Amino acid sequence: MRWKWFVFLLMALVATPAWSASYVRKVDNFLILVDTSGSMYDAFQKGQQSKVSHAAAVLARMNQEIPELGYLGGLYTAAPFREFQVLSPFAQKTYGEAVAKLPVNCKSLGCVWPTPLGVGLDALESAIKSVSGRTAVIILSDGMENQGPETLPIAKKLVEQYGVCFHVISYAEKASGQALLDAIAQLKKCSVQTKAAQLDDAAALKKFVRDVFYDVAEVDGDDDGDGVLNSKDKCPGTPKDLAVDANGCPIPLTVTLKVFFDFDKADIKPQYHKELADFANFMKQYPGVKVEIDGHTDSMGSDAYNQKLSQRRAEAVRQYLVDKFGMNPALLKAVGFGESRPIASNDTEEGRAKNRRIEAVLEGVYKKR
Repeated sequence: MRWKWFVFLLMALVATPAWSASYVRKVDNFLILVDTSGSMYDAFQKGQQSKVSHAAAVLARMNQEIPELGYLGGLYTAAPFREFQVLSPFAQKTYGEAVAKLPVNCKSLGCVWPTPLGVGLDALESAIKSVSGRTAVIILSDGMENQGPETLPIAKKLVEQYGVCFHVISYAEKASGQALLDAIAQLKKCSVQTKAAQLDDAAALKKFVRDVFYDVAEVDGDDDGDGVLNSKDKCPGTPKDLAVDANGCPIPLTVTLKVFFDFDKADIKPQYHKELADFANFMKQYPGVKVEIDGHTDSMGSDAYNQKLSQRRAEAVRQYLVDKFGMNPALLKAVGFGESRPIASNDTEEGRAKNRRIEAVLEGVYKKR
């Protein structure tokens, strides 16, 4: 009979609405088991409504919240066991019709008072073993059992053999009933458990459905068009003409100054005068812009030594720009980074040469694309 389930799955996938692209199924199959034993026809929280009647109302509201994502869904009662919806592709309309047929008045069942919850749970095995994927069983019960096999060992078998995840909506009034429902929920970490009364709140019911049935996939975009998705963009709204880094933030305009130093020296050689003159001339197009002169070294020597050396060299360049070209000292700041920011491998002489550099970073001025 497995070919039938394949047809069902194919039909479900074809029928899945377009909006489901933003939803991700947590389960593939779900079976809802409503306890219709005698104690479930007692008044719910001492009101006019029975527990079964309240359970049917909860399921009717829940049905409207479950997205049609190609699940296979079934609806059953325990005590006595009855099938109200065969395990088949879930659709809100047909499943809602099945929920509406639940026996909210015990007279429709001949007022069967014994509580064989375990028998009802055991009867689900034939449906569970006929499908593959992740299967959830949602139990609405007060946890009372006084007839038939014990429920917990049956639930444990379904978990161990078929990987079933139990979710529990509790109508328990007695400690023994709640203890059984707690034990079922604790069989697997995936379980979602709640008190029936809590689902009277619309937000709580929505949360229960989402926790059991689906996740919402993050629908990402790139609103500022900088090539970095919104979820990773730490600088939203960046102007479209600016280049950005991996975080979507504008990249400060940095000028590498080809100024090199002798070993353990910070003196600027005459041959680099034109390099610095060109930079001073370049800065005339950015009047009033602050500049950070950054010194960098390779990894030869200790960290502490390289830190001090890079600071001396950055200060030497700063002072040269002030003394030789009259740049405003208030706009120039020298910072040494030592060997902490290499741009090439320090394993080769070529790489180390690239790392021994001076960079000028313009504040508030950014690279263009």
